[in-house]
Amino acid sequence: MENKDLVFQMNKFVGDLHVFKTKVHNFHWNLTGEHFFVIHPMLDGIMGEIDAQIDSVAERILMIGHRPFGSLEIYLKHTVLAEAETKAYPAKEAVKLMLEDFKLLLAEANIIMGIAEKEDDQETLTLVTDIAALYQKHIWMFGAWLA
Repeated sequence: MENKDLVFQMNKFVGDLHVFKTKVHNFHWNLTGEHFFVIHPMLDGIMGEIDAQIDSVAERILMIGHRPFGSLEIYLKHTVLAEAETKAYPAKEAVKLMLEDFKLLLAEANIIMGIAEKEDDQETLTLVTDIAALYQKHIWMFGAWLA
């Protein structure tokens, strides 16, 4: 497959996911406050999901004949996410920041799905649709928790 736009968007997504995992790890390590015992283990689960997503998207890039991005420099050059400073994070602040990032990640996934659909790449479309559905669930749940 020669669709450079699709591969570039998927590679940007790999970078976004690496940046997001670093942010979630930062929140995990620096979480404070009354909701610590609820949110701290939830962040472990989110990090596990991100690891699986990184691997799945990177392997899909390889399956379609290209190479996934593999450096922090290139991830930071192309990500839509902002890094988070190292500081104490009350649970509500961490969840609010993750909610904002899930919305950005969902928008990026939607770009990939649109290109994959145009290219009739059903496998990539299915992979990213499943990821997007999980993001929609997190957006709903995080929003409900913050309400």
